[in-house]
Amino acid sequence: MKKQNWYKLLYQFAIIGILTFMGFRLLFDKAYAPDFEAYCPFGGLQALGSYLTMDSLSCSMTSTQIMMGVVLFIGIVLFSRLFCGYICPLGTVGEWIGKLGDRLKVRITPKGFVDYALRLPKYALLFITFYFTLKSSELFCKKFDPYYAVVSGFDSDVVLLWALLAIVALVVGSLFVRLFWCRYLCPLGALSAIFKFSWWFLGV
Repeated sequence: MKKQNWYKLLYQFAIIGILTFMGFRLLFDKAYAPDFEAYCPFGGLQALGSYLTMDSLSCSMTSTQIMMGVVLFIGIVLFSRLFCGYICPLGTVGEWIGKLGDRLKVRITPKGFVDYALRLPKYALLFITFYFTLKSSELFCKKFDPYYAVVSGFDSDVVLLWALLAIVALVVGSLFVRLFWCRYLCPLGALSAIFKFSWWFLGV
């Protein structure tokens, strides 16, 4: 394994470890009330959008989350999918499940027309997510986000059917298709793809 992969694993284990600690702390500290959505920079980007268009912050978002969102956006422009591969818990879980798929020799990598066709839904989800967030000043992604559904215990903001479908897509899709969630369903993955070649466009 390359040395760089060890750095990646270190970041991934650190993020998963922190989230796990926050979850288990609930069992022993009844006064503890973690705000898992407060650590989502993608939510910060959506909150920035609603602030600019409606002069209001989505859900419990604050200026801290907006700054995290701005940093995320700058990171996307400069380093493409660095956040997705190193920090995002969904990207980490999908990658780890994919390694199991490789061991079982059941994972495939779609190519050609099939690959491009499967990429379209994430752009639709990106548009829908931002459209309804800006329209309602509520983080629309919470209704189906697998991460938020699990860490919140499927709270009232989660649409159960949508969340369950998303979780199944993440787990089953990652087992059989390389980077299924990140490549084909993730709105942030769509945003990363859009700005992947931004420096080339600016240069031109």
